[in-house]
Amino acid sequence: MIHKSFFKKSYAVALAMSIIFCASPLAFLTSSVSNDGSQEVTQEDLKELAKKIAVMVNDTRAEHGLEPLYVVPYLCDCSHVRVRESVHKFSHYRPTQEELSGITSDEEKGEWFSTVIDSNLAPYLSVEENLAASEDPCTAEEAFGQWMSSTEGHREAILNPDMTHMGVAVTYEHKDRNSETYRKDPYEWYWELLIINVQKDFYAVDDPDNPGMKKRVFVDKELNGQYLPVQYEIVPKSTGDLSGDGIVDSFDYITILQYVVYQEELKKAQNGQPVDETILAKPKKLNDLQLEAADCFKDGTINYNDAKALQRYVLGEYKSLPYVF
Repeated sequence: MIHKSFFKKSYAVALAMSIIFCASPLAFLTSSVSNDGSQEVTQEDLKELAKKIAVMVNDTRAEHGLEPLYVVPYLCDCSHVRVRESVHKFSHYRPTQEELSGITSDEEKGEWFSTVIDSNLAPYLSVEENLAASEDPCTAEEAFGQWMSSTEGHREAILNPDMTHMGVAVTYEHKDRNSETYRKDPYEWYWELLIINVQKDFYAVDDPDNPGMKKRVFVDKELNGQYLPVQYEIVPKSTGDLSGDGIVDSFDYITILQYVVYQEELKKAQNGQPVDETILAKPKKLNDLQLEAADCFKDGTINYNDAKALQRYVLGEYKSLPYVF
């Protein structure tokens, strides 16, 4: 049986923390136990746990008809700072220098967690934080399951329809079971999920319904390095294979066409021309390897010509890709 204790704070929207008591083995970690009883956990182990959390966040949002959240490397760095801080102070208030030195401890003292984010790098409108801690190793599925079964704000944070980006971090801190530190705080595994709502970019474009007038069109802001997390990254096998299944077919054509249509519509907005807002509302993104595979002419650009070349290859009009004149 898993026992839980929660408490909630608020900052623009609900925030929450949880204590998790898990007895199941962390089977997927490549860890071992040292002579002092500590787990030998690598940074890759921790990154894999964080990746699993990110994937589960978006899988769960999809089940509820919500848009996925982009993972942002900078926000993951912020999450790492916060999860390490939570080792010293399990609170949405950040530890003071005195607390980091072990002199004092006050859950209601210190800067609010959101100060870890530089709004110039991640211009957010609202921010949420989920924290969790466990004494024994537990799987990412168990940690995420505790958040989703919580009635104290964890679930609401994950399913907030306004959120757009996230950062995730996991850390492990061995504590001597005979120490005073362990008696005060027996938790060794800490989890942090940072979710933000990024303000959209907007462009003044020609209003076709009111000649000579402009209207604002809002477009999702892209943060540096953002990507959609997947359990298994798509790795194209050849030019044109955007799905990574080793076959170039109509699915790949539709994928590149959707990408090109969105990019062309975005250019129109940036140039102040009339746009189809329904297209801009659903951005189509490709990872770096997919972008390389989509360049059917290997000229460094991806446009309608690449989509047409891929279509002709699928129809048998072109015998190979990339196409060479």
